[in-house]
Amino acid sequence: MARISLARQQLSDSGLLAVYSAANADGHSVENKGRVVLHVKNGSEETIEVKLLSGYVRSGLKLADRVVPVAAGTAVFIGPLDPVVYNQTDGGAGQVYVDYSATEGVTVAALLMPA
Repeated sequence: MARISLARQQLSDSGLLAVYSAANADGHSVENKGRVVLHVKNGSEETIEVKLLSGYVRSGLKLADRVVPVAAGTAVFIGPLDPVVYNQTDGGAGQVYVDYSATEGVTVAALLMPA
């Protein structure tokens, strides 16, 4: 399998009934211009970790990836995601890469904040 692209869903003052995708064992990618927020739901019985891969590199040094724990039976919002920190600079330019320590019972939605 390969990393799967998540469609961004536009938030608005008229409301949004978000659509969630199952976490992918090979991770997700999502287009990001600084207004993306991830909503991760962990329906499993174990705490999982969501890893946002940093794309920030200066003078050959890479910023560490961000790891966000999501306790069993809870949900978290992650973001907005700063493009300078999280957007990939090679193969996935303009994309944020998201990985999961486990995928069973885990769903995610990519929400796009209004400009």
